Amino acid sequence: MKKNIIKTLTLLTVVVAMVSCNKQPSKMDGENAANEEAQGVRIAYVEVDSIINQYEYAKLMNDSLEKMGANATTILNNKDKELERSYNSIQTKLQNNGFTSEQQYKNAVAAFEQERNNRVALEARLSNELMQKQADFTKALHDSVNNFLEDYNKDKKYDIILRTGIANEVILYADKKFDITQDVINGLNNRYKKQEVKVENENKE
Repeated sequence: MKKNIIKTLTLLTVVVAMVSCNKQPSKMDGENAANEEAQGVRIAYVEVDSIINQYEYAKLMNDSLEKMGANATTILNNKDKELERSYNSIQTKLQNNGFTSEQQYKNAVAAFEQERNNRVALEARLSNELMQKQADFTKALHDSVNNFLEDYNKDKKYDIILRTGIANEVILYADKKFDITQDVINGLNNRYKKQEVKVENENKE
């Protein structure tokens, strides 16, 4: 980021020097003009982690994902117990000479193998459904925040709004005076409550 700022200031200095060449400004005058121009850029940042933790819609979706994951775990654990019972049943029957023929034993093993394959397929399906749900949630949250920021920025007039608080952060450090996170969270939650009330009223009609 520091390199980008230096590059911007350098370009601004060159531009100022070019348009003011007839006045032959000093080097300090050019730097002051560049600094004044740079200060005209309005920048803010938002902590994404805080939005995920405090935005009611994000919390609701996160709870839904956790429940979906917990339900998938329960289903797979039950299937594992069924497989264990089937395996133990075959072993016990084999040890007690319970199979009347080799073919009967082979059929029992084949049925167990099919159960195990079904369990593997089930895990893959549940995993894919959870990942798809996660992807849908991420997109919905991204669209929700972006749509809000478009309206929010009509009055605020920020030139750049950066993000922080997640992997691959855009910024490493910024003064807290540029932090608009809480303002954005409050706005998102107010809009979400209005949408919820609107849906409730429509359902009553």
